[in-house]
Amino acid sequence: MKQSIRYRKNRFRVLNIRSSGLMFVLFLFCSTGYSQLKIISGDSLVLIEQALKKIDHKIDFALIPGPVYNSSTRLGFAVIPMLVYDLDKKKDTISPPSSTAALFYFDFYWSWMFATKQNFYWDHNKWRAIITTGYGDLKSKYFGISTDSAIIDNSSQNYVWMSDLTFFFTATCYRKIVSGFYGGLEYAYANVTQSGKDSAASAKMQKDSVDIGNEIQSMVSPTFVWDNRNNLFWTTKGYYAELNFRNSNDIFFSSRDFFIVEAFLNGYHCLSRKNERLTLAWRFYIQGSWGDVPYNHLANYGEGDDFRGYTGGKYVDRSKVNVQAELRYDLWKFIAVSCFLGTGKTFGNINEFGQSVWLPSGGVGLYLNVIPSRNLRAYINFAIAREDYGIYVGLGQSF
Repeated sequence: MKQSIRYRKNRFRVLNIRSSGLMFVLFLFCSTGYSQLKIISGDSLVLIEQALKKIDHKIDFALIPGPVYNSSTRLGFAVIPMLVYDLDKKKDTISPPSSTAALFYFDFYWSWMFATKQNFYWDHNKWRAIITTGYGDLKSKYFGISTDSAIIDNSSQNYVWMSDLTFFFTATCYRKIVSGFYGGLEYAYANVTQSGKDSAASAKMQKDSVDIGNEIQSMVSPTFVWDNRNNLFWTTKGYYAELNFRNSNDIFFSSRDFFIVEAFLNGYHCLSRKNERLTLAWRFYIQGSWGDVPYNHLANYGEGDDFRGYTGGKYVDRSKVNVQAELRYDLWKFIAVSCFLGTGKTFGNINEFGQSVWLPSGGVGLYLNVIPSRNLRAYINFAIAREDYGIYVGLGQSF
């Protein structure tokens, strides 16, 4: 679990790392990739996978460990084990593979997190379900809210440290309506205790109307999906889109009343006539919010939208929009390379759109196929942005 490790988007496939740990991560990735190809005999990952296949030959296993540096937190370590399997391969050859993943994370600022994510696909791809839960205490940098009109650098005078002690649970279920169109309902619950590192940090947060203390966040969200991708883990053709209406209300025992609309559209196009080695992927993302929105659900540029290059927490407001494109090329066997670019911004409302600055970024990436039979890739991305940068590690596709 793409993606910081923040609970609010219930994703943990995307992790940021410092360049000091880069060679170590690449070594781990290469070891994982080779082990899945059975080149390193006796490797612990091979033994785990062989043991699982004795139980059920349809199970594939991947393990991604490594040092982590989220640019809004500090140096730490994460482990992501993942199982991929078919619920009923003999009778159902249409449904994508289901998966079970976990995240174990800690850093040297006493942040920690444990999370799990379960994806189910069944009944000839008519039904889909996603369950995510986790508990942790994450320390991160707080830059402020509505800082859209100027470029912010990473100097310590621009932020204070804050803490989120959180338990979260999310359950989503979709039913196919017609062709690749799905409709469903999501329920999300979070018990959040938020505070500043010290009195000065708490004062800065309260000045921006960020509540200090404990609250319950409970949301019910009608959700719609369009999905006609040719592969779940490595897509070369098709489209994937989501539209979510997140509603928090005291009827659902939530501490606040607010409403969020989030939508994105991904497109994938094969550019090679002879094979599927060259792919253009693009993504358009938009989010808006109304009401008494808590800080952790505001539009946070670079968190939850898969946009790379910017430190989470630097640009936070009620709305955001971004667009990005990535060119991917299968270089050799289980190795692929990519280059990407994009831009976007955060803003309060549509009247303030022109006042906020554009936030472009670009970079390059490397994909390693850790489960060749499923085409499941691990990736590392390098991104450069305005007064910022990012190095991202994850499982799957960047988006």
